[in-house]
Amino acid sequence: MTNIYETTIIVKPDLANDQLKNLNSSIDQFFSENDVSIGYKEDWGIKNLKSAINKYSKGSFKFMRFNSSSDFPKKLDGFLKFNTDCLRFLITKTSNELDEVSPQANKDN
Repeated sequence: MTNIYETTIIVKPDLANDQLKNLNSSIDQFFSENDVSIGYKEDWGIKNLKSAINKYSKGSFKFMRFNSSSDFPKKLDGFLKFNTDCLRFLITKTSNELDEVSPQANKDN
């Protein structure tokens, strides 16, 4: 049985374009290696953080929604935990549609 999950990832705001491309491709590769397709992606841009994370007061936010079995989020947790470019992340199960636009996409911040 598969469920729909969302993940929000905060990455270092000072990554160069090639480092960001490498991060995105490694995440995409991890999903494809586990036969999980990403249904929806958003880049929320660089935002201020309420409190500093590893001396960063800003973070670049990435959002994605995917359909997977219940064991994949634990694998994704382990993958993101050891990625040095990720400051924080959150993986949640959702009742939203796979391709539904997030409310954050329409906000200006």
